[in-house]
Amino acid sequence: MKKFSETRKGFSLIELMIAVFFVSVGLIGVLAFFNASIQSNAGAKNELIAAGLAQEGNELVRNLVEYKRLNAGPSDTWDTIANWFQSNCSRIDYQSLTSRSCQSGSYLCFSGGRYQQCPSDPGTGMQRTLTINHRNNSNGNYLEITSTVTWNGRTTTANDIVYENNY
Repeated sequence: MKKFSETRKGFSLIELMIAVFFVSVGLIGVLAFFNASIQSNAGAKNELIAAGLAQEGNELVRNLVEYKRLNAGPSDTWDTIANWFQSNCSRIDYQSLTSRSCQSGSYLCFSGGRYQQCPSDPGTGMQRTLTINHRNNSNGNYLEITSTVTWNGRTTTANDIVYENNY
């Protein structure tokens, strides 16, 4: 009769299940890290886009103010131009430079490689609103511009000042 040795080679089922459990826990941790990293990158991307859109809003107002000043008629004083912006310009996009007026639409949508004002949310969730105040005090006669971009409960603002005598 053959004798079997008492030393067995290989793993038991229990040992294999314990090893699979520890490998699974490690993989779940790594996947959770990657998921958090992707979400963080998406948030940073949106914050950067919003900051650029807020600054763009101020620059577009500045360009439109300069256009109106350079092409003003004899009755168009700084005060009439500044008051027009204060009461008529709460939204603006790149089309404002060609139409020479402020735009309507509550949301920003991405179309043709640019963001522009849209009547409904196309999925970006971003809204840009301008607050323009005409000030005339000891600091001079100027427009105070605040461009606010909101998205997903977050807000980014950019501030600018356009003086009457900036030439």
